[in-house]
Amino acid sequence: MGEIALIVKTKAQPGKRDELFDLYREMLAPRAEENDAQEVVVWSADQHDPDAFYLFEIYRDGEAMGANAAAPWFAEYMAKAGPLLAGEPEVGMATPRWSKGI
Repeated sequence: MGEIALIVKTKAQPGKRDELFDLYREMLAPRAEENDAQEVVVWSADQHDPDAFYLFEIYRDGEAMGANAAAPWFAEYMAKAGPLLAGEPEVGMATPRWSKGI
């Protein structure tokens, strides 16, 4: 299996997006920086909805993505992030076909 892209749209509880971003930077960003199998990671704040944000990741393969999802530190992050979220995220998975700048 080749590269896999994960596209996640999520909403925070009203006024909690920055708190979620800070939690992401503290708990997940350092892991992403150390993980060569997680080739691209972009956390983006929606410009029109102050509670929405997007996460775009490209993994070397599905196995690498699965390893991240099953890691105990990810469960720890989700336990802290869950109360700050406004429902389930929308998750899409895709096969990268072309890109610029990565």
